[in-house]
Amino acid sequence: MSHREEILQHISKNPGITFRRLSDELGIGIGNLQYHLYQLEKEGMIVSKKLGGRRYIFPKEFEKEYEPLLIAISNETQRKILLLLAEGEMNQREIAERLKLTQATINYHMNILSKLGLIDKRKQGRNVVYSLKCDIEVIVRVISEYRPKLWDKLADRLIDLMLTLRGGELND
Repeated sequence: MSHREEILQHISKNPGITFRRLSDELGIGIGNLQYHLYQLEKEGMIVSKKLGGRRYIFPKEFEKEYEPLLIAISNETQRKILLLLAEGEMNQREIAERLKLTQATINYHMNILSKLGLIDKRKQGRNVVYSLKCDIEVIVRVISEYRPKLWDKLADRLIDLMLTLRGGELND
């Protein structure tokens, strides 16, 4: 299998993978990987998105509507914020306290989540209140389908959250 085929296969199995992680996981040098990714993108085999200083790579056939969600869940802080907002709307201070992070850090991540179109924000007095724009069931499905290792780690918490949101009953 050629480097390019190996790269394309890895991207297909890990949509939304970052450039750096792809390089690390495949053990391919940065310059070599840049060349092959350029060729794959030129041939229309992959699509890449830049956000927050990172480059996220997707296979061309990947569903565009899930790209923002995969970008967000690939970052631990943004993933935690999305799961917190699934419990209900919160302001920046509440999120910062729950995650034990500074409000500046939360603000940075909220701006990215807002650019991705995953959260809504509205002014309430002196606070900005954030809420989840996407359905928790979509988040659960995307994590379970495209990030199985992450799914194993989060499964119990997500199931508890869904049960709470549905009033104790989980339908298939």
